[in-house]
Amino acid sequence: MKLQLSKITSVVRRLNLSHTVEISHDITAVEGQVVAVEVLEERGTNNVLEHASGRLGRAVKGDVIPAVFGKRRALREYSSDIPAHAKVGDVLYLTCESGVVGEISGSNEKWGVPLKVKLLGAIWVNGKPANLKHWAIHAPAKLAHSAPIVAVVGTCMDCGKTTAIVELVKQQAALGRKIAFVKLTGVAFMQDPLRVLDSGAACILDFVDAGLPSTCGSPEAVLASALRVLNEVNQSKPDLIVAEFGDGLIGEYHVSHLLSAPEIKQHLAAIVVGANDIVGAWGAVRLLEGFGLIPTLITGPAVNNATGVAFIEAHLGVAAESNQHAMPKMGALVTQKLAAKTLLAVPSAPDYALAAEVTPVFAGASV
Repeated sequence: MKLQLSKITSVVRRLNLSHTVEISHDITAVEGQVVAVEVLEERGTNNVLEHASGRLGRAVKGDVIPAVFGKRRALREYSSDIPAHAKVGDVLYLTCESGVVGEISGSNEKWGVPLKVKLLGAIWVNGKPANLKHWAIHAPAKLAHSAPIVAVVGTCMDCGKTTAIVELVKQQAALGRKIAFVKLTGVAFMQDPLRVLDSGAACILDFVDAGLPSTCGSPEAVLASALRVLNEVNQSKPDLIVAEFGDGLIGEYHVSHLLSAPEIKQHLAAIVVGANDIVGAWGAVRLLEGFGLIPTLITGPAVNNATGVAFIEAHLGVAAESNQHAMPKMGALVTQKLAAKTLLAVPSAPDYALAAEVTPVFAGASV
């Protein structure tokens, strides 16, 4: 049966779908399954739709769009699950602007209720049900060799990670370095990677390219996805890889699982932490210490004033810097870490002042 799509969502960008697709009423409810849904309403701010190009638009009642079954566990937005069973006519919810759908298991009252959609059928391509995994990159799930990785992690959503990444990429690109950007955890959404691309990254890749709509599934699958993504971007021979870990260090997106994995740890050159408050900063330092890691710098709302910077540097022994302006301290410290990890030289005349390292107070850790 043929079906005409109104718009193409970003979560299926690798499929290169045409607006006319083949659908089947036989629907398998598994992660990554591509389905067609009809938008049943349009209201408020929760009808934003991310197109395959990355453009943000609006979902309109009656739109027929491709969507993907996936889990979500956002503390400030929605929690959702893949339905145990799925049939034509079922009402589900659009839980992310990119086109991820599922059954709602929880929502943040301030964020509102997600859009309802009606399930129309499974999308078939080349005579079989389409799943994101069928279009995943073929890189192996191993990482014996890699460009040095600068990890950017956070205490929760919206804690300044992307702001710091954009500044970091600008700084390193200005030094003539080729930068690859990867997003290893989170839910499908192109806005952050596209911002980083505009800032000077030579290539961008995320877990969707490895076949996952989000990283709320099994930790083993998430680690395999991360290793494939890192392996793939290394083929372009970057000087460094900036890796964003969406969501927080503690949560259901498996950030801690990746950071504690030896395959990734061995390639870490620096760690930048976004923190919303001092307690979160303290917790991040302690948690990373448990993995044998020390953050290079703490940024975000916790240090957007001199009080936070002074407290964290004095009591946690970690460098801190606001992300509300240029970040010379971050640039200098990351450049030093890269020089120590690789043959990349520290520029003799950097555009920013070389900051002194702050001696960490925790022993037995690296990075």
